[in-house]
Amino acid sequence: MHCYLCHNDAVQRCFTCGRLVCEDHGKSSCLRCETGIAAGDRRTDRVSAELFETSSKLAWWRPQEAEDYEPPACHECQGLARFVCRECGQRYCAEHAADNNLCKQCSGIARQGNWLLVAVFTFMVLVLAWAWLYAKP
Repeated sequence: MHCYLCHNDAVQRCFTCGRLVCEDHGKSSCLRCETGIAAGDRRTDRVSAELFETSSKLAWWRPQEAEDYEPPACHECQGLARFVCRECGQRYCAEHAADNNLCKQCSGIARQGNWLLVAVFTFMVLVLAWAWLYAKP
């Protein structure tokens, strides 16, 4: 890749026009974009003493920071969250993941619900067995 002005090895792109430039012809913009042709002058050897106005819109080839972007964070440790709990909808990381697409909190609650259901079912079986054994014929 060569500088478009002198054909030496290019080290970067001009921020304004996007052309390749060497170290001698530009730091952030090339010399042509920094100085520019004077208004109304048709000769190409004349340059203005003042810089072009910088546009508010950044060049498309330059990386741009996203406005107010924060990566998704785990609700427990604030680490990078790659999963969403299907029960509560909160984001969680791999460290706070449980089975069946649940976070550890919801998995614990689901497990408690299962134990409660087993306890109620066992109690009902015991009541029915007691009633059957001690019922009068």
